[in-house]
Amino acid sequence: MKNAAARSFGEILQKARASKALSLGEAAKLLGVPKTNLWRWESNETKVDAQRLVDIAAAYGLSVSEMFEGNIVVAPTQTDFDRLGEVVEHIELIVQDLDLRPNPKALRTAVVEVLRLETSRVLDTHGTKFDPSRYDAMVYGILGQSA
Repeated sequence: MKNAAARSFGEILQKARASKALSLGEAAKLLGVPKTNLWRWESNETKVDAQRLVDIAAAYGLSVSEMFEGNIVVAPTQTDFDRLGEVVEHIELIVQDLDLRPNPKALRTAVVEVLRLETSRVLDTHGTKFDPSRYDAMVYGILGQSA
């Protein structure tokens, strides 16, 4: 993987747009520019002026320094937080059915694994509903119980 210094500014713009899961058309509309302009910036065919850079950073929820440095970190979305809440609630219901309170590390592992697996499944299979219950047997196993 290239480091930030080796990446072109166009690549940084592409990564910033991708971090917000925006298509080229959606991002152009958000920025109020023709799609061809955005494509040219991302392809390094034309340069972005300073004011436009400020606008792009603001539209993508980034700072200008993040754009310059190429340090574009994808922040959790409200959907991510909602899914985490669903997993915690679901696992808490399982815990309430157990005779013993599980080890906190085992509980953490169960939450993290269910969230990781189910998020990957939903992302890989578009149109499917987020459903942490499909991992109940795994959760019971992690918590040291049989389902």
